Amino acid sequence: MFPLGAPGIGLVLLRLCLAASLWPFLGSALCSPPGQVMFWAVIGTALALLLGLLTPVACGLCIVLAGLEAITPAHPLLVHMVPLALNAVALVLLGPGAYSVDARLYGHRVLTLPDKR
Repeated sequence: MFPLGAPGIGLVLLRLCLAASLWPFLGSALCSPPGQVMFWAVIGTALALLLGLLTPVACGLCIVLAGLEAITPAHPLLVHMVPLALNAVALVLLGPGAYSVDARLYGHRVLTLPDKR
C-alpha cells in the first residue's frame, strides 16, 4: 500500500498527472451556475491528490467529476474523461505510496500479538 523507492516515485507521478488532468474542469466550473462550489471542489481535490491526503476519497471525487463532465451535452473533450477516470481507479487500487500524507498518518505498523499461553 505504501511502497518506497521507484514504485513510490511512480505513484507520486501518477498523483501529479491525475491532479494536472483536473485543470480543464476549472474553466467549465466557472461557466456553470454553481461554479464556485465546483471550482473549490476541483481545487481541493487537486491539492489532496498532490499531497496524498485522503487519496481514495480524492480519486472518488475525480471519478464523479469525470462522470459529470461526460454527461454534459456540450462537452467536446469526452476522450479526456476516460483516462482521467481510469487513472483515478488505478490510484485507488495501488494506494497513495510512501511519499504521501496518508503514509504518514496510516503508514506501516507492526502488530505484535501476545501468546495464547
